[in-house]
Amino acid sequence: MKSLSRMAGIFLVLFGLTLPSSYAQQTGSVTGVVTDATDGQALGGANVILTRAGQAGLAGGAAANIDGMYLISNVQPGTYTVTVRFVGYNEAQFSVTVAAGQTVTLNATLSQGGLDLNTIVITASRQAEKVLDAPASISVLDAREIEQEVVPSTVSVLRNVTGVDVAQTGVDRNEVVLRGFNNAFSGSAYVLTDYRQAAVASLGVNLHSIMPNMGIDVERIEVVRGPGSALYGAGVDEGVVHYITKDPFSYPGTTISLSGGERSMLGAQFRHAGVLGGNLGYKVTGYYSQAKDWEYDPNNAQDAFQLGLDADGLERNYDFSKLNVNGMLQYRVQDNLSLTVNGGYSSLDAIVLSGIGTLQSKGFGYTYGQFRLQADRFFAQFYVNKNDAGDSFVYGNGVPVVDKGVQYSAQAQYDLSFADDRFRLILGGDLEMTRPDTEGTILGRNDANDDINEVGGYAQSTIEMTPKLDLTLAVRGDWSNVFDEFQVSPRAALVYKVNTSNTVRASYNKSFSSPGVNSLFLDIVGQVQQLDADRRLIVMGRGSGQGYTFDTFRATNSAQMFLPVTGFFGQNFNLQGMPLIPIYGAAAGGGLVAALRSAAPIPGLESLNSVQRGLLADLLGYTALNGLLGLGAITDATQLGIPDDSEQGFREVNGPVDIAPLKQTTTQTIEVGYKGLINGNILFAVDGYWANKKNFTGPLLVESPFVYLDRAGLTGDVGAALGALFATSTDATVQALLAGLQQAQLPAANVAGILGALVGGALEGTPIAAIQSDQQVLPDALSQNAVGGFAAYRNFGNLDYWGVDASLQILATDALTLFGNISIVSDDFFDNTELDEENVDLELALNAPTFKGKFGGSYRMPSGLSLNASGRYTKGFPVRSGSDYIGNVEDYFLLDLGAGFDFGRTVQGLRVDFTIQNLLDNAHREFVGAPLIGRMGIARLTYTF
Repeated sequence: MKSLSRMAGIFLVLFGLTLPSSYAQQTGSVTGVVTDATDGQALGGANVILTRAGQAGLAGGAAANIDGMYLISNVQPGTYTVTVRFVGYNEAQFSVTVAAGQTVTLNATLSQGGLDLNTIVITASRQAEKVLDAPASISVLDAREIEQEVVPSTVSVLRNVTGVDVAQTGVDRNEVVLRGFNNAFSGSAYVLTDYRQAAVASLGVNLHSIMPNMGIDVERIEVVRGPGSALYGAGVDEGVVHYITKDPFSYPGTTISLSGGERSMLGAQFRHAGVLGGNLGYKVTGYYSQAKDWEYDPNNAQDAFQLGLDADGLERNYDFSKLNVNGMLQYRVQDNLSLTVNGGYSSLDAIVLSGIGTLQSKGFGYTYGQFRLQADRFFAQFYVNKNDAGDSFVYGNGVPVVDKGVQYSAQAQYDLSFADDRFRLILGGDLEMTRPDTEGTILGRNDANDDINEVGGYAQSTIEMTPKLDLTLAVRGDWSNVFDEFQVSPRAALVYKVNTSNTVRASYNKSFSSPGVNSLFLDIVGQVQQLDADRRLIVMGRGSGQGYTFDTFRATNSAQMFLPVTGFFGQNFNLQGMPLIPIYGAAAGGGLVAALRSAAPIPGLESLNSVQRGLLADLLGYTALNGLLGLGAITDATQLGIPDDSEQGFREVNGPVDIAPLKQTTTQTIEVGYKGLINGNILFAVDGYWANKKNFTGPLLVESPFVYLDRAGLTGDVGAALGALFATSTDATVQALLAGLQQAQLPAANVAGILGALVGGALEGTPIAAIQSDQQVLPDALSQNAVGGFAAYRNFGNLDYWGVDASLQILATDALTLFGNISIVSDDFFDNTELDEENVDLELALNAPTFKGKFGGSYRMPSGLSLNASGRYTKGFPVRSGSDYIGNVEDYFLLDLGAGFDFGRTVQGLRVDFTIQNLLDNAHREFVGAPLIGRMGIARLTYTF
């Protein structure tokens, strides 16, 4: 904590240096109302920006409240340009002169017909800039677009955004990434809420459903596609999603929202904000929701497979509920000096897919606290995110999981400007400390040695080389105690302004992504197979921070037997000499004797009569029970591999491959893009990118191969052993049974072949032993009467891919807006040759489609009625995400419909909306392991006063 104290001291010093002497001077203010020029309706959320000639940056600004009113206070005396913007309206500019102590009233009316290219964003460069000027591919959703969507979580409004992959895995559970590489427990997208990283502390997963981003409180969402490591740090190599909520000064008042719909959906949202004494703003928000989640169907093959992974006696709980409460205090000393403190708590009960199998989140709690300082050009913040997993557990084994991880983060940034704002420089630094605490559950033996400390600094300059050409250069350096390496992330971008409505850009980024806590330190029981009353096969989930080797296996060619047979269980046997006795006995006791004695048909033995089958059953049972095969061994009947459910078989491998300690993933991206306004009513954007990834941290894969029995080899070995037995045995029972079979027209030579084929067919693909690493797999507490295998993470690959994102927005009339976008990625599956790997078992899936298309529109009438509709087509894609989620997602098309009515003309602040997602009730699966998703209709009543 000493380092945090030092950083706090630095913050205070910089704060003191940034206090301008003008604070002591008398100031004025600008106020007014923003309305629609056609019908006079208030334009709540309109942006009002104050700039001054010759002065860099913004001199002040505000957002209009629900009644269209705005107030910019503490304005220094002088002449200013006032710019008023609202999405879907033409921009308006005015000139005002403010004297000391004067309040200037400026009302603005905006006409419809323009598409706003000049929305101010802050996420792309961590500074205020216009969308057209931003050196990145960016989309912005404003409050109106967000509020018209009636969805369980605000994250669902991202489903129509260009380049965003949203995989719904539950009624209120979505895995969201940008430009692919999704996972069942995804955290690759860097998600912020009011500048604070909103992912679950230590685990790094994005649980969007419990983030404090409720629809009635979000002002806008900024989505930046592509790497952002140069400004945001290691791990930001896919993109940024930033939720920016409404501040109490611009949006005072109270809003209550009630919703309900299909699947027993009920929800309530509350927001109250106000200002005390003119400079102290406060805000309180809350959200509760419950529903019946989508269920797994035991008659569906994919669902049955998932249910079959659950521990005996565990039944899925499909009741979903969440609770979210938040509070904020903001003290504005002046317009450009504010202190903000906020915090909140969330709780979740739901089924969640994860890398170690399906989890039951039961009372999973998430708490955060944040302090922000904005003093003119200086920004600093400190925040804490903390988890408490409550009574959550893994369905695969019923074992509780504990997660009390904490994340501490401190950041500071200072903006400089030179040469009349033609050269801007941003300097910043941050410190992040992750303190996992799972009490020996998720991280097991690593719990005492899993702290992560990361320190970074960055600089970014934007140079106006000509009035039309801007050059952005950035560099960042990061150090992590886990890797003890200093990594440098450079960035360069050119933005060419063809004119005020069209820009072309090109950029290069290099970023580093550190493996997460699970990838480094995971140590948890993944699956338990109870072999008999006492003995178990346990598959552990293991992190690869230190790596794994198999030198002992290569020296001895041995594996550990886990057939539950006394005298053989847990013993190491050379793969070329696996004993036949326990394997033959397992086949007999596994149902072959009973099958022969029954009347059920057996493929290949249709010609046998009941007498022959009965004698064969007696012979099989007797020889197995008494171990009469002698010490015969399997000589060529083994395969090493892991199940591949998509192929309904097993992948053969040559043997286990060592896992080196994990490294950071390097991503290099080159991107070109165009964005512009055509004929005043068509907004078109297109981005093309090429990316290269090295040392990709793959999903959790089974890395200690099991030994599987091969039908042909086993048939031959068993048949030969039985032939030798029948030829030499003096056992009276064996001879009597063989004599009976001879009399029944089945000679001993035929009997050996038949029984060999039966055993080979019955045990084909059966795992019988596990290859062990040099490092201990099972903890001592679990090693009693158990054999262990493990799944782990590894770095692999040197892959190239490219993609294109294109979007079109058309203002067809003053009331009708249409949109469409497509995203194309060059490949969705990379085999070992594409990854430049010799190991044929290494493969990587994008876990997202190579093509998706989205289209739709909205229609707003002066009466207050609004309609919206959208369609989404997603091409099918393969999934490789952990050992439980392997398969394919089929193509699907979804149609959504929404409508709303604003009663503002009769009851100010009252509105009703409804949305039907998947109107055609197309039962589809958006990720392997998720249930089939059908129609979801929700209605909502909102009242603001």
